[in-house]
Amino acid sequence: MQNKTVKQLKLIAKEKGLKGYSKLNKSQLVELLREPTMAENFLSELPADIEIIQYKDHDKWLETRKLGIGGSDIAAILGQNSHKCSLEVWEDKINGSEFTGNRFTHFGHKLELVVADEFSERFPEFLISELDRTLKVNHSLANIDRLLWHPSKGYGVLECKTTSTYNAKAWEGENVPQEYYCQVMHYLAVTGLQYAYIACLIGGNDFKEFYIARNERECDHILNSCEKFWNDYIASGLQPPPDGSDAYSEYQKKKAQTIDSKIEIEIEDSDFTNKYDELSLKIKELEKEQNIIKQKWIDEMIEKNANKAIIGNKKITLITQKRESIDKKKFKEEIPNANDYITISESKFYKLL
Repeated sequence: MQNKTVKQLKLIAKEKGLKGYSKLNKSQLVELLREPTMAENFLSELPADIEIIQYKDHDKWLETRKLGIGGSDIAAILGQNSHKCSLEVWEDKINGSEFTGNRFTHFGHKLELVVADEFSERFPEFLISELDRTLKVNHSLANIDRLLWHPSKGYGVLECKTTSTYNAKAWEGENVPQEYYCQVMHYLAVTGLQYAYIACLIGGNDFKEFYIARNERECDHILNSCEKFWNDYIASGLQPPPDGSDAYSEYQKKKAQTIDSKIEIEIEDSDFTNKYDELSLKIKELEKEQNIIKQKWIDEMIEKNANKAIIGNKKITLITQKRESIDKKKFKEEIPNANDYITISESKFYKLL
């Protein structure tokens, strides 16, 4: 340390997540850097069954993701992720992910520091530190955004999120999107910690934080689910079956875009054909029951000349909807080369008749 300049020592202090070093002289900086950091103390206290993996850069971090199931994977495995299904997790682990990021992940990563700083300002009783390590228990991985420490609560997890105003409804009240709840509970399961906070910047100007307490039953379920998924599908190489999620259907739509043949096949599956027909009939009967209830409410609104009604936790509003459309026939008759202004897009999907 003595061979380094003041500028170099301050850079090391910054990388360690230390504070209050900007006005220190060289001897004071050297003394400060001799003390173990909050993150170093935390790592030294971890039980022996938690493996600590250090990564030097982003590429090395991507390699460690193949070693197990991470926090961003667990919700998909449990069928709680609206954007990613278990089959996509399987493909990432078997073949490696082709996703290198987009503008949302780019700015989300940059704004992580802003969210952490805002949390620190609002809750000055917490110490906050980065933790550039992957923690591993069997085949469960944890890469936490920030490590927290509180005089009475001890160590905890801070997960930093950003989202647009279009997603604000998902964060209303005490609601946390299920995939993020699963993510932090996964981190608590791996680290053994007792609490976490999710802090979210919504639309660039609305900040919310949520306290998540460790749930032992859920933590056990998460760790067991990770091991089962890894052993049943990753280790064996067998593709996981459909899980019924919307994310799985979206995955199938993406795959359908690559089909360019006109091949017809025959699938022999009479047991599931009969079950599908039975379920379709039940769904129709339930939808009819539901419609009768809704129609009864609307009848009462019509009778009382009402345009709004509140029924328990439900609300009915009379909506006036306007839609403008172009008369294509007239457009083509009056505009020369009208077809030059018409764009035809095509997408493929599977339709069950």
